[in-house]
Amino acid sequence: LISLLPLIYAEADNDTLTAHELEEIAQIDQPETRFHFANQRLYEGLMKDYKKELSPYYTNHHVLNLPSNWSHPPPMATSVMLTYARIVKLDQVEQVMRVIAEFRLIWNDYRLKWNPAEYGGINHIYVNRASIWTPEITVANSESANDAVPEHKQNVLINSTGHILFYYSVLANSVVRLENKNFPFDVQKCPVCLVETFFNKNESKIYAGISSDISYVISGNGEWDLLKLDTFRRTMPEYNMVEFDLMCFLFTLKRKSNFYVMVIIIPTFIITALTITGIFGKRMTADDFIGELSLGLTSLMTMTVMLGIVADSLPKTDHLPVLSIFLTVDVSLMAISVLIVILHPRVLYPQMKKIKSRVFKPSSNLEEDDHKWCYGLLPKSFKKFMTANLFFMLLFQAVNFGSLYYILSFWK
Repeated sequence: LISLLPLIYAEADNDTLTAHELEEIAQIDQPETRFHFANQRLYEGLMKDYKKELSPYYTNHHVLNLPSNWSHPPPMATSVMLTYARIVKLDQVEQVMRVIAEFRLIWNDYRLKWNPAEYGGINHIYVNRASIWTPEITVANSESANDAVPEHKQNVLINSTGHILFYYSVLANSVVRLENKNFPFDVQKCPVCLVETFFNKNESKIYAGISSDISYVISGNGEWDLLKLDTFRRTMPEYNMVEFDLMCFLFTLKRKSNFYVMVIIIPTFIITALTITGIFGKRMTADDFIGELSLGLTSLMTMTVMLGIVADSLPKTDHLPVLSIFLTVDVSLMAISVLIVILHPRVLYPQMKKIKSRVFKPSSNLEEDDHKWCYGLLPKSFKKFMTANLFFMLLFQAVNFGSLYYILSFWK
């Protein structure tokens, strides 16, 4: 072609070109030109009497008196295969899953058949979606669903057998029901259900599948891993003489819980353990317990803030998550510790002070019975005082460790 361009644009008459050169020029675009003419003729032939407003569904299933050699055709089948999915966000408070999904739809329209031999061997063509009838398949459990590609830019492939291939991309906000009992070690099952609105299930049937090319690794996001995908069918009850099927894709998601373990659970456990040790690690007196009280109140405030952070990220349901139970236990430990800081020295210390004053009185002023009583009761009281501190510290630490073991038992 490049070698012939100077000949085409040369300022010369036909006498300067040989017959062979003129034939080569005429044959430059002949295959492509023939294809375009045949393709246009095919399109015009298909669309001549085609009404895209009229569906290809067979609606005469109610007719019973058919000839003996006739039978009703089966419902028109629409194959829907999930070819791509990406979890954008799972809102726990609103209980909405935002997902980008691409579905491959295949159905048959008998009005769009042709014989390839009559149209230069063309066995398929591409047309704009708006040119033909397409199934009205939507996301049933979505508060909003938007096409990822504008409708005027969507194309379909039509095969000579009448089968039509269409890739439907959608950004959907699916309403789901979340179970937060094991938060933050929870596994959620979130369905995305498709329905062909208005058509009876005896006239239309959807068959769903999942492409083997879907990558479970890239389908999740920073907070969730996609464990598996399943499909199931659900028949909706008859309403206004229409009974239709829901075809659902079930997303099984597992939360990435390392953030909650490292940022909330472990620091909370350490703060609680150190606070208990600081409060009960030394002998308290009725006059000097301000340090222990300040430590307990500060830790109590810290636990309350963490509990509020968790509460803001969860829906208000009847089930209390395990993380909330863990934080509530630690808050209770802090509150009881503060209460003991106030009451413990005031209950036991006055007896110690009385014994101390009697022990250190001059020996000449003590009777023999007083010596026996003081020296016998002093070790017992001092032992009782220190044993109480040790008892509270060991008890609260055991509860703290037990709470940590309980919540980490859900971590898999």
